[in-house]
Amino acid sequence: MEVIRGIENINHIKEPAAVTIGVFDGVHLGHQTIIKMAVDYAKIIHGKSVVITFEPHPLAIIHPGSEPPLLTATDLKAEYIEKLGIDYMLVIPFTRDTASMEAETFIDDVLIAKLHAVYVVVGEDFSFGRGRRGNVAFLNSYGRPKGLKIVAVPQIKKDDVIISSTEVRERLKVGDIQGVKELTGRYPRYRGIVVHGFGRGGSAIGFPTANIETLHDELLPKDGVYAGYAWLNSSHYPCVVDIGISPTFADVAKTELHVHILGFKKDIYGKRIDIELVDRIRDEMRFGSIDELKSQIQSDIQHAREVLENESC
Repeated sequence: MEVIRGIENINHIKEPAAVTIGVFDGVHLGHQTIIKMAVDYAKIIHGKSVVITFEPHPLAIIHPGSEPPLLTATDLKAEYIEKLGIDYMLVIPFTRDTASMEAETFIDDVLIAKLHAVYVVVGEDFSFGRGRRGNVAFLNSYGRPKGLKIVAVPQIKKDDVIISSTEVRERLKVGDIQGVKELTGRYPRYRGIVVHGFGRGGSAIGFPTANIETLHDELLPKDGVYAGYAWLNSSHYPCVVDIGISPTFADVAKTELHVHILGFKKDIYGKRIDIELVDRIRDEMRFGSIDELKSQIQSDIQHAREVLENESC
């Protein structure tokens, strides 16, 4: 899959295309259904499949401060979408100019002139363009006479719950990792860099931890201790993840992400790392002594081993 950044850089797509448009934050199962349909329609017309997405979230520009917490940064979003078989992902920087673009202009100048769209696959509640005029009804009334075939996909449910980015966020906020997987088909993953922390994991506690500075301001799950995997390059290692403010030490001002990689002794400061959360072990707790904390960490490690023993990733 090729990632194209900016409308002005679309200059080499010559084949007819099946296009889908959306923020696709979280790339949940509903999004995946729409994207796979675009792939299937592209095959029908012997053309290319295109995902159009935006950065940042449009609400950050239209109504600053009202945008929802980010679930998936663009680099991880691209990786998830590529696995669905898409040929091109067009990332449009969302600016005031983008927000004021008329729906007719977007159809004429982007979908038809630049992308040679034949099929446009969107969710039934999709809208775009100035004043959000470009809904499914508008796509049909304005686009069909120009040769566009519009496919509106109904909302998808899981156990009578509509699959949505909002629902994914709600489950993350309560630490329901398995619930997130039900809606996305995968465990939540966070990308970051290993940075220097207080250095007490190995020296004071006896369990060395990697302090992770996330690369993007994505929504972390509820503070607590989790079992998961640490991904370094293409290798993965079982780990215990602490998300929170280390209440036993009471010297951390904001939520941090610490990872104890089981049986791992390499120096990875400055390395890029992905943390995949598989299950929640417990709430974050304040302990009366270091010995109590060490005993609990031993228990957490055993719990994590049991959780991950039969887990495939």
